[in-house]
Amino acid sequence: MLSNEQVGVFRTQGFLLINDVLDEGDLVPVRREYEEVLDVAASELVARGHLSRTYSELAFADRYTAIVTECPEVFYYLGISLPLDYEALDEHWVRLHTGPAFFRLITNPKVLDIVEAVIGSEVAINPIQQTRMKPPQRVLSGPMASYSNVGSTTWHQDFGAALDEALDTDLLTVWIAITDATEEMGCLQVMPDSHVQQVLTLHCPGKLNPAENYIPQQLLDRHGTDALTLPCRAGSIILLSKWIEHGALDNNSNHLRWSFDLRYQPSDQPSGRPAFPKFAVRSARAPETVVSDPEDYAAGWEATRQSIVAGAVSGPLYEQARWMDNRDNPVCA
Repeated sequence: MLSNEQVGVFRTQGFLLINDVLDEGDLVPVRREYEEVLDVAASELVARGHLSRTYSELAFADRYTAIVTECPEVFYYLGISLPLDYEALDEHWVRLHTGPAFFRLITNPKVLDIVEAVIGSEVAINPIQQTRMKPPQRVLSGPMASYSNVGSTTWHQDFGAALDEALDTDLLTVWIAITDATEEMGCLQVMPDSHVQQVLTLHCPGKLNPAENYIPQQLLDRHGTDALTLPCRAGSIILLSKWIEHGALDNNSNHLRWSFDLRYQPSDQPSGRPAFPKFAVRSARAPETVVSDPEDYAAGWEATRQSIVAGAVSGPLYEQARWMDNRDNPVCA
């Protein structure tokens, strides 16, 4: 669990890098599970005519890179939340990964002890979460190059992805490095003190990907300070306030840069994405609500997937519309 001093540092600076929280015993099962997921995806994509071959002769990182550059839709198999653009997708692509190794990672006591030290003992997994699997930037082109889960990650605040119901939610981002994240590999950057006012900075709609909102350079420059880079080793964790402005460098290495971008919150607060499920994972007040079985976690997401596919969800899944009027704003040019 974090020390009181570390919690104080996080609250003061809006971020905290904690090195070497997880070891290979924690990470290897996730890597192996994703090897299996990618193998299944490759076979299905070939069968559906979306991929020329399975690339089975390649090691995982090279295989993923080869597949995602030929068939970007492979990422639907690897993501950990349902796609937000589901209305434009064939039902086959409305999917996510909810495997047991991943569930054990996000409920790992080493992770939850850190979360509890910051937000208290009633802990839920928030559904606004992402897999970030970034091959070398030079192999990407078109919209995929600016898709934040695969290519460039623009400057943003995490609250910008939530509905306004979560304005007062103690939303905590927990960024877990599955591989090393050096500067060359595209580590995170944060803008010091950008969280202090606890206000949502103007974001511009993405140019190639409208959903990839970004804070323009002119507004970043208003801070009058340089961004801090946060290189870290595999197994390290970075905590982020929902208000801090942050992004990531491009992956200019020859290696895959892989992380999970997770969110946690107190169980009794709104999630900011009510159409998606949240899961209590620690509770002294209501232990019977805690989800400890990966099959229950997977079933919760599957019920939501079926509801969305059936058209039973009304209203926006996320707050994209708040930025669309900024297209003509001079700072977004």
